[in-house]
Amino acid sequence: MKKLLVLAVTVLLSAPLFAQTAPATDPTQDPSAATTALFKAMLDEDSGKMNAITTDDFSIVSFDGQTADRDLIGQALGGGFLVVDAATPTGTKARMYNNDAAVVSGTSKFKGSLQGAAFDTDVAFTALCVKQAAGWKVVSLQFSPSK
Repeated sequence: MKKLLVLAVTVLLSAPLFAQTAPATDPTQDPSAATTALFKAMLDEDSGKMNAITTDDFSIVSFDGQTADRDLIGQALGGGFLVVDAATPTGTKARMYNNDAAVVSGTSKFKGSLQGAAFDTDVAFTALCVKQAAGWKVVSLQFSPSK
């Protein structure tokens, strides 16, 4: 459980990275906006919105190699195990591949607490997005420590 919480914190730390990109009116119409909407949902602790913008097989890989699926992240957010105080994205970049895949990357300063333990971390992130019938959704996030 402790490793899962560390993973959830890592995911939330990368939320500010996507906030730098101006969101589209409809997050399903742009991969950067979908990524931004996912991080906003995590910051708002809204697992319903998180589920709407991610695929059923969504997963997160933390900088220490731990993984978590959509259900686990939703439980950590809803249970108050993870609290995000600040997240500031920088250098966000989206790269499109064909018409149905995109990679969104950047860096972020993330501050908050995980199970009462404070954190203040710099991370680099990569989000894989796919276009499904209803629009763009986030398939996976991966975080790496950044200096």
